[in-house]
This record gives sequence, C-alpha cells and structure tokens, in this order.
Amino acid sequence: MTITHKNNTLFLIAKGMLDLNDCENFFLELNRQINSAKDVRCYFEIKDCQGCTPEVFEKDYFQNLEKEKHLEKVAIVGSFKYQEELTKLLMPFSRAHIRYFDSKDSVTAKKWIEA
Repeated sequence: MTITHKNNTLFLIAKGMLDLNDCENFFLELNRQINSAKDVRCYFEIKDCQGCTPEVFEKDYFQNLEKEKHLEKVAIVGSFKYQEELTKLLMPFSRAHIRYFDSKDSVTAKKWIEA
C-alpha cells in the first residue's frame, strides 16, 4: 500500500495482499492527518488488490482512532465487489460522506475528494 497526502487529503493505493503492517501504517497516517487538519478527506484506490491477510481482521484499529468526526469525505475507487466489505469497515466514520467510484472514474474521484 502506498500512502501520500496533499493538504488535508490522504491518498492510499492498495495493491497486492494487504497485511497488518499496511493497516497499521494507514491508521497511523490517518491519525496524523486528523491531528494536523480540522477536516480530513481520504481517497482509497484499490488496484489489483488480492485481499488481506487474516491478522488484519483480528485487530480493532478503530479503538485508537482519534477524532474520527473530523473525517469529512471518503472516496473509494475500485471494483464494486469490495463495496459491502468496505462499508462495514467504514461504519465508524458514519459522519463522513462516503462515495464509491468505478476504477475507470479515478480522475472524477480525485476531483470530488479535493472539491
């Protein structure tokens, strides 16, 4: 997984098999971004992702997530087959505006998340 940020937006690109380290890095960066900006946005693109290792689901990452109310928007880009699983994962961010985009619409998703 690659993680970058621009202003108040965190950009994540998931490729291959996601493991515990990927998830821990994501939540560490998300907390940093939340602590440095009032309203945070997250762009999450799934490219050739082959799933997650089992230990990813054994840890409650959300218990240490600070100020989740500051997550304003989430753009999920990729196959709609992941929509149900990601919806469950993102439930703690129910205040955020979450929108799904097909893989071919990544440019539109980036414009939306930054608007």
